[in-house]
Amino acid sequence: MKTVQVAIRDAACAQSICNVLRREGRHTVVVVDQPDLSLEGVIVLDCEHLERIGIAAEQPDRFVLVTRKDPDRLARIWNAGIRHVVFEDDSPNTVQLAVSAAELRQLRPAPGRETGDQRGSVGAQSRRHSQVRRGSGLPILGGSGTDRCRACHHRFPAASPDEF
Repeated sequence: MKTVQVAIRDAACAQSICNVLRREGRHTVVVVDQPDLSLEGVIVLDCEHLERIGIAAEQPDRFVLVTRKDPDRLARIWNAGIRHVVFEDDSPNTVQLAVSAAELRQLRPAPGRETGDQRGSVGAQSRRHSQVRRGSGLPILGGSGTDRCRACHHRFPAASPDEF
């Protein structure tokens, strides 16, 4: 099970988020006063907790931020690298979706973190894409009958019907 830390000042909001995540059965959910950045997993937090740990914290892709709709604040959050933002009036199910997105983002290597022998290597690209393609069960290929990745346009060998 994956760990999700919930650090939200509003106890009722935190509890409803925890209930949805626990009901799903894929997470160990922990309500914390202060997120522990040394633990792996996603951290759901509000702006108050984000300010405590610092907006420039490492691995911003693991944060799901619950905030109000304030354009200036949202710009600062975006510039800090936080991509998973839900609003205070969104449902706990929306938070659950953002947690899943943050988990998926953590599985991908960060841009520029490939080693020299992987960069540009067709074999490495094919292995990386074939793992995503077969392991996730999510369609990432173009819908026009091509067998290409939408992100990098890598062409895959023809897939047999039993692969999916």
